[in-house]
Amino acid sequence: MVTKTSMSSKMKSNFYTSLILAGLLFSSSGAFSQGKFAISATVAPFYGHSKTVAEVILPDSYSSGTLTTQIWKSELSSKGYWVGLNGRYSFAEKWSASTGLWFSYAKMKQSGTSSRSHNFSIPVFVNFQPSERKFSPYFSAGALWNFGTTSRVNIPDIGTVTFKSDRNTSRISPTVGAGVIYHFAKHLSLIAQPTFSYAIPPSAINTKAYQLGLNVQLMLKL
Repeated sequence: MVTKTSMSSKMKSNFYTSLILAGLLFSSSGAFSQGKFAISATVAPFYGHSKTVAEVILPDSYSSGTLTTQIWKSELSSKGYWVGLNGRYSFAEKWSASTGLWFSYAKMKQSGTSSRSHNFSIPVFVNFQPSERKFSPYFSAGALWNFGTTSRVNIPDIGTVTFKSDRNTSRISPTVGAGVIYHFAKHLSLIAQPTFSYAIPPSAINTKAYQLGLNVQLMLKL
């Protein structure tokens, strides 16, 4: 557990660093040839699920002063959304690479205990578009690099407790998406992709976590 002051300062530091990286990408658009660079805004609602099995050492209730190992299981579901900005560069006729800065917000509720969490992430994707027709399939594969997650848990009779993930928490989430792109104006396109994301678990922790989402982007081609 960390204090709100230290948590806030670290989160701000991570945010400003990511904002600078994204800004450098966007500001360099003039270096690319016309038509190869695009920017987009992302909105992506998602459903998440995680299941964790861990060994926990607790005092033995039947023998004073001794410890016993128990198997602790946790299974949680969450709902939330991603919002963010992206830059895309087309390096071949049908291929492009994109990155940016995303922010997520999620809510969970279980057995009278509710929680909410948020974090920032840098997405890095390679995209494949088979044709330049007005309506075309659109595929993406890559990963999300996540900063530390901040969670606030509301516990009955106790109140709100703030947690922040440490350095051993998963940072990389491989992600794939398959959908369509629709060019409804000369320089404007709409992308819609169902996505699947899996969080690589930290070492020595038996956990499985994934997200199912719908990535919707409004893209402006420069």
